[in-house]
Amino acid sequence: MSKLRILILSFLTTAHVADVTAAEAIYPLVTYKCNIESDMITLTNSLLKSDEGPTFHYSDEDGTYSPWNLVEIDRRTEHTRIVKTKKITKTCMLSSGEYTITLEPQVFSQNLDGSCGATISSAFTVNFAGVNIRERTPFEEHCRGDSPIITRVTVFGKTGQVKIKHIPRYNFY
Repeated sequence: MSKLRILILSFLTTAHVADVTAAEAIYPLVTYKCNIESDMITLTNSLLKSDEGPTFHYSDEDGTYSPWNLVEIDRRTEHTRIVKTKKITKTCMLSSGEYTITLEPQVFSQNLDGSCGATISSAFTVNFAGVNIRERTPFEEHCRGDSPIITRVTVFGKTGQVKIKHIPRYNFY
């Protein structure tokens, strides 16, 4: 089989999987944990299973967040739209000093009826002593395609290092 045929077949298979996934309800889950004993901050990005997603209790006390709770949606017009976003700011004192983590939605389309309107993700910023050591970084760059997705971010208090774990999109959805 020629390389071109394999490439076309691969593209069509990926496009079909993306369409099937987009039709199903997706429940994103972002977690934040400040662990002073371990001297680290951990952020995770995952998806809840469709059977637990509708009833999951997101809680600031538990450090569990949905990016859908960080947007204001206007349903009064013909086209449902995201009209406002908000941020969550958390602080954590580690051995090297105070870190501020900002979580915010990563909106792919303001128009929820549009091409990427059914999906949403999150972004994070890591600030240390008033300086962004990790600028605003989306867990997911695009609403489709083959870009990698960030599933874990770890900030180490001893070194101030920010370690990021990526996985292929097809392993996430």
